[in-house]
Amino acid sequence: MELTGKFVWFDLYTTDIVQATRFYDAVFNWSFERTDPESGKVKNILFDHERIGNVIERKDKAKGSQWLSFISVRNTDALFNQALDSGATKLIAPKDMPDRGRVAVVLDPQEALFALVTSPLGDPADVKPTNGYWLGAELWTHDVDAAIQFYATLVGYTAQSLPVHEQVRYTQLLANAIPRCGVVSIPWEDVSPQWVPYVAVLDIQETLARVEAHGGRILIRPQMDIKSGRVAIFKDPTGGILGIQEFQPEEF
Repeated sequence: MELTGKFVWFDLYTTDIVQATRFYDAVFNWSFERTDPESGKVKNILFDHERIGNVIERKDKAKGSQWLSFISVRNTDALFNQALDSGATKLIAPKDMPDRGRVAVVLDPQEALFALVTSPLGDPADVKPTNGYWLGAELWTHDVDAAIQFYATLVGYTAQSLPVHEQVRYTQLLANAIPRCGVVSIPWEDVSPQWVPYVAVLDIQETLARVEAHGGRILIRPQMDIKSGRVAIFKDPTGGILGIQEFQPEEF
């Protein structure tokens, strides 16, 4: 099944793979397995026995920890070239990756990191929000209009404004009429443009308590005037930034 525009995979590049995996195991009950029996530097993230991403220990610790979000596209090579023509910067040229497909990694014109992927095996099916599973991603950017134009042209998204907060402009990007991601102005001056993955949770307060108990730091706490207090952002102990959104039991 091909679901163009869907975020289908997430990798965490971390400065401490042991600390990161312990943290996410405690917070989301994710499990991890080595991709190479001889090395613990790369591990699959498993959700209910399904591989949903990787955790990769960075050699260059100075770069800090960061999530890399993968967007499903029909032709990685063509869209990689199109992205460069539109002002993106090449990080990894298109190449075939085992069990993943054709992958390329770039920085968008505002230097937000993302990956393009075309999988010969198809994309994971859309499911209802599931506790501990991916929801999608949100782009933090300096220039919302320019970002929307870049991704709409590249991926084929259509834009839809949402009344999230009276002081915050929030735009949802849809592919084939299905919401796939959001775009918002960066909430802090010292934060660079980036894609922030989101995970669905059953109880946001309980999840945030686990975040803090295991060394994470809450960046944005739930606010009743933003999605009825059902959204929060945190930083893991190694510096990776992640969002969570609560769904009621009947929505799972």
